[in-house]
Amino acid sequence: MSGIILCRSKYGASQKYAEWLSQETGFKVIDTKKADIKEVEKYDTIVLGGGVYASSIAGIAFLKKNIGALKGRNIYIFACGMAPCSDEVLGILKEHNLKGELADIPLFYYQGIWNIEDLGFTDKAMMKLYIKMIEKKDPAELKSYDRPLLEAKDKKCDWTDKKNLGPLLELIRSKGE
Repeated sequence: MSGIILCRSKYGASQKYAEWLSQETGFKVIDTKKADIKEVEKYDTIVLGGGVYASSIAGIAFLKKNIGALKGRNIYIFACGMAPCSDEVLGILKEHNLKGELADIPLFYYQGIWNIEDLGFTDKAMMKLYIKMIEKKDPAELKSYDRPLLEAKDKKCDWTDKKNLGPLLELIRSKGE
């Protein structure tokens, strides 16, 4: 089985998961910005991993643009964000990112890394504003993905765990037999 991991990581969690996945599979990791479809289409298995920003999975545009050239291959997606994994989070990500020809691609979600000090100016400003907004809400009205943000605020948090890759690894290995 030949495979490649396409990754778009802004703050490190997706890259961390991609590297762990590479260690387990032997697949090479390349940034989606440097990916060439002529190279990618040589592989049987394609894994796309990216951070979640405003419900969009970073790097998904590469897959959307090139899905026609990748027909018949085993394609998997993983996304990393601040919220803990839940059916609600997976549903939002699927609805927002996996439409049309991407609808049947397996999606995995992993909780990532949070450090407000590492955020770029725009991301930091937006997140500080969002935190202020949700701090004013009744706790009973908070979404499941808002709670970790309120708990973390200005703390450094790393929720990444190599064990989270288990189900994705099992699926990749089952298709490669």
